[in-house]
Amino acid sequence: MSHSAEYEWRQRQEDRRRQHLARVRDTTAQFVARYEGVLDDVRRQGLDAAAPAEFSVLVREVAALRALLASDPERARERSLALGRDIHALPRVAREAQRLADARAVQRRREVGAELNALLDRSFREITDPVVRDFACQAAAGMEDEIKSRVARDGQLDAYSSQLQARMAQIVAMAETRAAEWKSSQRQSQLAAVQAEVLRDAQAVALEQHDAALTRAVDASEASFDAALESALDAADRAVVDEESRRAAVRAVYESLLQAGFAVDAPYLEEGERGGVVISARKPSGGQAQFRVGVEGGLVYKFDHYEGAACKQDLDQVLPMLQQVYGISLSNERVLWDNPDRLSRDARPLDGQEAQR
Repeated sequence: MSHSAEYEWRQRQEDRRRQHLARVRDTTAQFVARYEGVLDDVRRQGLDAAAPAEFSVLVREVAALRALLASDPERARERSLALGRDIHALPRVAREAQRLADARAVQRRREVGAELNALLDRSFREITDPVVRDFACQAAAGMEDEIKSRVARDGQLDAYSSQLQARMAQIVAMAETRAAEWKSSQRQSQLAAVQAEVLRDAQAVALEQHDAALTRAVDASEASFDAALESALDAADRAVVDEESRRAAVRAVYESLLQAGFAVDAPYLEEGERGGVVISARKPSGGQAQFRVGVEGGLVYKFDHYEGAACKQDLDQVLPMLQQVYGISLSNERVLWDNPDRLSRDARPLDGQEAQR
């Protein structure tokens, strides 16, 4: 007897879900590690002082992201994608902020006297953000003439200093607004470079074979780039999980054949992009079995070189074992050929054309 059939196979949903979450958790953990590396570099270069508020927020966000990985990897992935641009923009914005603040500080020292500069330093020393401090100093520039005249009259310097402190709240509020606008414009001007950095991260972590869809997105808007990145990561995840599922199916076939008393050859992958994995096996009595497991859910098997009902007995043992023990469901059976009358163990198996005739 000989028999060959084709099925659609599907891994148990809970197993596939577990593989998907493991994939998302692993790739997102790699993104988090890269974010932590960027923040460490910013700290080592002293650039955290150039954008202290942004740096502190991102440190907290990355720490929360790492904690979220264990409980909700999918939500962590979403937050990671949203965080990537801000992480990679931070060093650029901080460097430009430091350069601007240093240049303005040198200019101010040239324009005002030492005593006046000391007074301004005392007034603005609590502003840690150099960009906010710079805009605050610009806002106070209109008071320079008045300050200089007060400085000339030493007796009124302390009193004027108190008055100046009383006006700080309004000056700082205005400066923070202007600083936020300046940083936003800096991030926008660096958008292409930041997107390229995000893309390099994604390619290194998860998109070795699935980055073609992103090539068009580097010059696109933020929304288009984000959508393309998310779509490419999802496609990469699906491809990896599909391959993991097929490996599970191959292991299930291999183990089921062993349990049924077959000597099983090492599985091999057919050539070609859509090639299936082939598992061949044989019994001492001469019966042979071969399975071909496709990545897209197709499974073809053939059992031949059998005598009598031995073929059906092996079929009735192997196929249920695949489903009941290893969780591989088979559906939509299509018989390719069946020859219940072939009794000779040495008879040549029918090929496709012979089966059709």
